[in-house]
Amino acid sequence: METVYCGYSLNLETRNSDFSGLSTAIFNFSVKRHHQLVFVDQVGVPINFQDTILSESSQSLELPLCVLLWQSLCQTHMERVLDALDVHSCFWADIIRSIMHAVFLGLYYGHQQFDMNIDLDLATQEQVRMENIVEVSTGGYESDPNQDQVTLGVSRSTIEKLERNSCSVWDGDGCCCICLEELNGVDKVMEIPCSHLFHSKCIVKWLERTDSCPLCRSKVEVEDPE
Repeated sequence: METVYCGYSLNLETRNSDFSGLSTAIFNFSVKRHHQLVFVDQVGVPINFQDTILSESSQSLELPLCVLLWQSLCQTHMERVLDALDVHSCFWADIIRSIMHAVFLGLYYGHQQFDMNIDLDLATQEQVRMENIVEVSTGGYESDPNQDQVTLGVSRSTIEKLERNSCSVWDGDGCCCICLEELNGVDKVMEIPCSHLFHSKCIVKWLERTDSCPLCRSKVEVEDPE
């Protein structure tokens, strides 16, 4: 299935520069592949979420610092690594641009030996309509005969308390795991009690039908101030 999201983080670490050999930079690429099932209702609104890690892989690339000044040559080497790690080519340009920006900052500050860790998260997504799922009873749960109605989502008052703390994020802070789009721009961002961030419009629709976080499954409860 086609990858619909590629998140990445970069971490540059300097090494001891007391050496007589050739100044080098080592790029450590690691890839974690996820498959995300989004369960939606009849009108396409997400009501549940499941994330499964399929595989992890890694590869390193060592380049002399003098080669880093030849941007086209560095790009060719990094494209080969990303291709070997089976990262789709549509993501290469953004990843390499971010790597080279961090590299030039390191060179600007005089780093002669450094390692850069590039952690990539690749996600495929599949939507499953709940009407297409056959419910099989395993005998683990029984309905409460004294309960007339089951409330799946959180209360409206809880959602309103969370909405009051929504804000806009301009510099980017990962992605919303519900829609798999970046948390930046003009869209409002909401933080729920377990500290996970989502687009406000996405998490509100989620909480109207489900009372737990789509990532860690913690119950979403807001305590009233004393």
